[in-house]
Amino acid sequence: MNERRNQAKPHAARAASPLKSLRRFKRRLYRRHPQARRALNAVAASACVLAVVGGGALLAVSLLAPKPAQTAPQVEVAAPALDGLTLADGQAGDISTAFTVVTAQPPTASPVAEETPVATQLPPTAQPTDTLEPVPELEMKLTDALDDSIYHQAAAAAVDYADPVSNRLVSMTTVYPDARAATTLDTADIDGEIHMNSSAEYCALEGVTTFRGSNYRDGGAYGEIPESPAKLFVAWRKRIHGLDEWTGVGWTGQASIVRWPADLRARMNINRAKREKDGLTEVLYATLDGHIYFLDLEDGQETRSAINIGAPIKGSLAVDPRGVPLLYCGQGIYDVGGKRVACGTRIWSLIDQKQLFFLDGQDSVALRAWRAFDCSPLVDAATDTMITAGENGVLYKVRLNSRDAAGMVTVDPTVTRYVYQQTSDGKLGTENSLAIYNNYAYFATNIGIIQCVDLNTMSLVWSFDAKDDIDASLVIEPEDDGLVGLYATNELDKRGHDGNCQMFKLNALTGELIWKRDSDPIHQNDDNGGGSFATPAVGKQELSDLVYFHVCRTKKTNGMVYALNKRTGETVWEKSMGKYGWSSPTCVYTASGKGYVLVGSSDGKLRLLDGLTGKEVASVTLRGNIEGTPAVFNDMIVVGTRSSYIYGIRIV
Repeated sequence: MNERRNQAKPHAARAASPLKSLRRFKRRLYRRHPQARRALNAVAASACVLAVVGGGALLAVSLLAPKPAQTAPQVEVAAPALDGLTLADGQAGDISTAFTVVTAQPPTASPVAEETPVATQLPPTAQPTDTLEPVPELEMKLTDALDDSIYHQAAAAAVDYADPVSNRLVSMTTVYPDARAATTLDTADIDGEIHMNSSAEYCALEGVTTFRGSNYRDGGAYGEIPESPAKLFVAWRKRIHGLDEWTGVGWTGQASIVRWPADLRARMNINRAKREKDGLTEVLYATLDGHIYFLDLEDGQETRSAINIGAPIKGSLAVDPRGVPLLYCGQGIYDVGGKRVACGTRIWSLIDQKQLFFLDGQDSVALRAWRAFDCSPLVDAATDTMITAGENGVLYKVRLNSRDAAGMVTVDPTVTRYVYQQTSDGKLGTENSLAIYNNYAYFATNIGIIQCVDLNTMSLVWSFDAKDDIDASLVIEPEDDGLVGLYATNELDKRGHDGNCQMFKLNALTGELIWKRDSDPIHQNDDNGGGSFATPAVGKQELSDLVYFHVCRTKKTNGMVYALNKRTGETVWEKSMGKYGWSSPTCVYTASGKGYVLVGSSDGKLRLLDGLTGKEVASVTLRGNIEGTPAVFNDMIVVGTRSSYIYGIRIV
């Protein structure tokens, strides 16, 4: 997703009203006057969305200029209670008739009475028609419980082709430390060196707090799903908005979902009815309409006012994993209404939603003037440090100097910058969310140079040429024999329109290529690229031998999911998606360890696949392209689409 794709016209938002009378009026109008549809669409795209209110009066709501947080959108709730549902097999399509509209209450000091939804039934989902390849016998098993020393190894000597001295892929690196770090701030109580633990120890909170859940980018789901799942049921959906031509939720678009401890929840500016709700689980979602929404996972109602940054957000936000009430979010777009706006990574207090810090992408030391941040930040608890990377070609290590006391949270950051230059022609910068093993940060650039950087010395350890743009995040997995696996996948972008993308496994400590697998042939078009924009998913528990890749624009099938053997890279199964997709696959598990894979596609279809065989277990068709990545909390999925909806989907 370089500038060309950032500026490509996205899918148009579909203006939708929950009022049946409006639907009937529009259908009659379009049948009698076909030109009316074109006229209304032109008006909506250029200036405003038209909504019917109060007996048919028209209200024009401007979408172009940054403005304060908007009135809470409506939430549509599916009913009745899930234990009373009977869902049929074999259906798909528009689910709009399966909802009752409930007007979301604005944050208030008083409890809010909710309307009782009307009982309805979702259309059942379509069954797969693919023929799957036989599943080979898997001979090797990777264990989940590893010796602690495996998580804290030091990098060894890089192999020749990954040695930065000899390969010259990165021609220059410069470190710009913050002079205040050693002179004006008290860091006596903080360990100075970064040595991050395993992904299982990343988060002290219940939930998913960053893109793909941890410093290894190996998750995205919290808790367990029901045994023998059979249906995906849309429990609620929330209508959001658009900004300029950007609508809904885009790539990578993953929510964070957190069940707040009672003492922390009591301090937050959550509206009273939700703040007093025992076990409140909050969804935090950054969207292309420039807002960060705060929702109740159970019913989709707003828990507090949205934050409006006034510019589209196409990456994924992050919540501080320590339980410190801080929110982090990068910004990917900075042309709004024909004007340039400030662009960077922001930090807010989750006590009062006050912005505490702005890391400006227009950096004087950057070697590229592209300010965007799609990276979902990581936080090292021991050193109180946020780590992120920008498309300006800078890796940032931000000592937060955070304080949570006297009823408020504060930060006083010092920033160290790692700046690099590439030898090959092409764009600097990274769009993926960096991954961290021990003290090593891993990220890839817009021409496919993978870098391993020591965060304590801010020096380049090794670099690897993946031969093309990498937008998908890298994924880390330490193995029981001591190998630290690093999974990556590229696009078909710099190499032209026809060819293959690649799926890789590297040794994270040396840069050695363990295996490389070509995808099926791909055709890229200029508006939407081909290859893999989706972050790989590493299997665990019964899926511990497998890694999953989602590849788009395959010539014969439009999109494919590949399940590869982690040890060899051989195909265990593959499945056609029928349409292209940028959404990252997410693995989910039952209490017994049975594993499934969630995959979203551009036609709005969200599938739950058996992780061992690829057989489709359940699916639901949502409204709009699923570019975003599902986040899962127990049996609930949250994902947004480009058609301006956020969905809460229950696995039943």
